[in-house]
Amino acid sequence: MDEMKPKENTYSGERAPIAPVTSPAEVSAHASAAENARASHQVAQSSGISAFMELASDNLPTSLAEVSAFLKHTKRVWLMAAGILIGAAALLNLTARAAEWAKNSRERRQLHAMATLTPDHLFARCGAAVRDDIKVVYPVLMRTVTYKPRGSEKLVISFSRTAEEKSDWVFLSMENEDGAVYDTPEAKIAALPCLDSNK
Repeated sequence: MDEMKPKENTYSGERAPIAPVTSPAEVSAHASAAENARASHQVAQSSGISAFMELASDNLPTSLAEVSAFLKHTKRVWLMAAGILIGAAALLNLTARAAEWAKNSRERRQLHAMATLTPDHLFARCGAAVRDDIKVVYPVLMRTVTYKPRGSEKLVISFSRTAEEKSDWVFLSMENEDGAVYDTPEAKIAALPCLDSNK
């Protein structure tokens, strides 16, 4: 009776996927395309400098004639670059010389201002003093002029001259009330800026 029963079909009605058949030429074309993609990806990942060096080494001239032709074609660029470099060097040199000249000029002016300082010049440049004392230490007259340029700090400027009527006052020193002496013209002018004047 079992023989009479219809047998179940062992195959299903679904279709199985079929792999495409490719020829060896197609396989090698796909492989070379993948290799090209990988190579271009590696070039893209390499740094700009190494890529530039590779291009430069591939395009380097091989003979002296090629180098000469390259230089003739790029002569204008080289001349422009050389002109820019020379101009920049000249500008830096000129700037350094101008700064040095300005510094020397300021130092000469300050030195002259201190060398020619008299009580009359001092009053003309800085105005009336807080105190002006003259002491006779025969045969010399000592004159001390006191200014207060900053708040309570006092600056004492000393002059001397001989007791003769026609002699000129000579600048001796400048110090603060604590006795600290200002030695250089720059220090004196920094302490009393009105000294740096043409009056």
